[in-house]
Amino acid sequence: MEEKILQVRNLQTHFTSDSGVVKAVDGVSFEVGKGETLGIVGESGSGKSVTSLSIMRLLKDTPGEIAGGEILYEGRDLTKISEREMRKIRGNEIAMIFQEPMTSLNPVYKIGRQLEESIILHMKVSKKAARERSIQMLNAVGISRPEKIVFEFPHQLSGGMRQRVMIAMAMACNPKVLIADEPTTALDVTIQAQILELMKSLTTTTDTAILLITHDLGVVAEMCDRVVVMYGGRAVEESDVVSIFTNPKHPYTQGLLESIPKIGDRVDRLSSIPGNVPIPAHMPMGCKFAPRCPHAMDICWEKEPAFDKLTDNHSVRCWLHEEVPTDEPNFVGSSKH
Repeated sequence: MEEKILQVRNLQTHFTSDSGVVKAVDGVSFEVGKGETLGIVGESGSGKSVTSLSIMRLLKDTPGEIAGGEILYEGRDLTKISEREMRKIRGNEIAMIFQEPMTSLNPVYKIGRQLEESIILHMKVSKKAARERSIQMLNAVGISRPEKIVFEFPHQLSGGMRQRVMIAMAMACNPKVLIADEPTTALDVTIQAQILELMKSLTTTTDTAILLITHDLGVVAEMCDRVVVMYGGRAVEESDVVSIFTNPKHPYTQGLLESIPKIGDRVDRLSSIPGNVPIPAHMPMGCKFAPRCPHAMDICWEKEPAFDKLTDNHSVRCWLHEEVPTDEPNFVGSSKH
């Protein structure tokens, strides 16, 4: 657990648009060790998926680019290696389960061919061995009659089955790092539990590090060792999973946890965070969460807080936990909201 296999340092990913440069990921840092599961949580638009695509170097045909920072995999900076070298790592040592299986699978190739392609390329085995491995992986993710599924096209499968095929593809080569972007979104709870159990077994049997991107805090509680909470392209809180649930420090994390329905509670209206995630092209000055924060102070609107350590394993980006200069006024309520 101590050996860090993936380290992301001050990652900045920018997109060029008609309105100028959009900072989708703006200085994110985290690390994950062998056999560890790190959760990245936040609402849609917080920069989670762009972070994963940056690690995989899959921004080539988009308006996006890695504008700064380092992505260290076993000490090598992935931002500085060639595309040819990256292809040897991608899908083999670092694999990814994509969020939308219909657009991730090739519609004109049969399922078997798509699974076998990466197995033959990376594991250097025969076509027969690759077919056996494909059937084994389809069976492992809960697909019945895998011997027949390998001869079918993606459009012949349901959304949940396509998602399981994507998971089988990602796990087929026993990657050292698995990036899972909302891996259980399209699945029913029974299959979801099966997939999560399969991912857990990867961390214990092969020491695979998992980067789990999700908005489902129930999955986070079940799977993760540590959690990074993202908002507006930045990390706003990071801690071990127990501290995040029992002692959240950032108002955004507190709002996310309060919005989870409690079994047995009879309420007329569920709790929610007011407002929306800011558009990356029009980020507010100061703290990005200030327009939605119930504790916003004057300084929150003027200056962004640093990402500071409260303890050895708990960091937060919030003025509530910093020394506010004495000439700064206290709480301002909602006059600027």
